Amino acid sequence: MSQYEVSTLKKGLLILDALMEHGEMTMSEVMHHMKLNKTTAFRMLYTLEHMGYIHKKGHSYQVSTKLGTYKQSHQLLVDWSSVPPLYELSHELGETMYIGILDGTDVVTTQVVDGTHAMRIHSQVGDRDPAHGSALGKAIVAFFDERKQRNYLQQLKWEKRTENTFDDEQLFLYHLKAIRNQGFAVDDEETEIGLRCIAAPIYHNGEVVAAVALSGPASRIPKQQDTYHSKKIRACSAQISTLL
Repeated sequence: MSQYEVSTLKKGLLILDALMEHGEMTMSEVMHHMKLNKTTAFRMLYTLEHMGYIHKKGHSYQVSTKLGTYKQSHQLLVDWSSVPPLYELSHELGETMYIGILDGTDVVTTQVVDGTHAMRIHSQVGDRDPAHGSALGKAIVAFFDERKQRNYLQQLKWEKRTENTFDDEQLFLYHLKAIRNQGFAVDDEETEIGLRCIAAPIYHNGEVVAAVALSGPASRIPKQQDTYHSKKIRACSAQISTLL
């Protein structure tokens, strides 16, 4: 087990992940799936139920609505597995690191590790931005298959946050193709003037499920250093994908 892991927390998250995947499970099924004894399984299910993350229906347990938009089979594992790589890269570069997932046409921040600079970007879990202007969002959408990408575009309202935000579908499609070819996305002051962000996709079982990004003032993350920063962020995303 990694030095960073907390075994009890990991088991709890894995139980949630299993419930999300199967829809509902009895305590016996949880015991068998997780290889837990009856006492441990009962205590963990009781704690999750008491905290409101699951509820009991007859003899089965289900995930509650408390998880909201994060109710995806992979999501809790993404958050847990991403912590060590995020801290390592944030400590190395001094910049704020994020994990984000797609929710409709928005990208939602699910993990944040603050940078060490006095002047840094302040974000929190649950923040959301239009995905077409966000490096996190574009790093996910660019690696969708054609059908999923088309469905996304059909819902998009082309909200402009700044003068740099894309508002033309054909140009945006060309942009997504370039992202797919280079393996990373850039928010070039498209969400907020003065802010730049570089992101790369995270995969689970060969499917893009999230993205990881670093963000900071344009003065510290200039275009001239995109090659350097993109290598770092792609290595981080590959590490997280491997952990999954």
